[in-house]
Amino acid sequence: MKTRIISAIVLLPIFLAILILLPQIVLAGTIAIISIIIAIELFRARKVTDCPKLKILLPILAIIPIPLALSTLYWLRVMPWGNWLVLFPIIVTILTDSGAYFVGVAIGKRKPFPNISPNKTIAGCVGGIIIGTAGIFAYGMIMQHFTGMTINVPVLLTIGLVGSVITETGDLAFSKLKRNLGIKDYGNLIPGHGGMLDRFDSMIFSAPTVYLLMIIL
Repeated sequence: MKTRIISAIVLLPIFLAILILLPQIVLAGTIAIISIIIAIELFRARKVTDCPKLKILLPILAIIPIPLALSTLYWLRVMPWGNWLVLFPIIVTILTDSGAYFVGVAIGKRKPFPNISPNKTIAGCVGGIIIGTAGIFAYGMIMQHFTGMTINVPVLLTIGLVGSVITETGDLAFSKLKRNLGIKDYGNLIPGHGGMLDRFDSMIFSAPTVYLLMIIL
């Protein structure tokens, strides 16, 4: 846990600076590098499975859906008020994951997915969704105060609620994939966090969801 916290303290500010402060081309390059590392991890994982379906699925995931999903961080950044909007998927992912963990540890008992994610509890899942949605609402109010942008509260709550649910879905989906592959982590690149895909699994689902909701709503 100590290593995990130290890694987050060091790497998160760097990633946030790339997202909101540095030129957009730096973000595009960073997303490309992250996608390449994830592809390497998936191709490496492909070697440990004898399942023909997974041997086909993993390269497809590595080459098409994952880079496209992560690229929505760039498209959020280039939108009007993009320096603010690009943080929506980051906030919903971090708060949902953290909320699910801490609520689950505090009061969680029933474990609905013992064969996929044995530490997840019903209370944790609900707590993560509530905290993720509340966090997005609070951030939207802060954004409105400092930018003068008019925030539609129902839209904001929809982004928070749907984003939180999709975040947990993404975590479960990649946990299921790990179980099918028989591996604990996709890699060991980030101390305490595993591989790059272990860190961005939820973001692969939440970033395109937030982007699409902002376009549709």
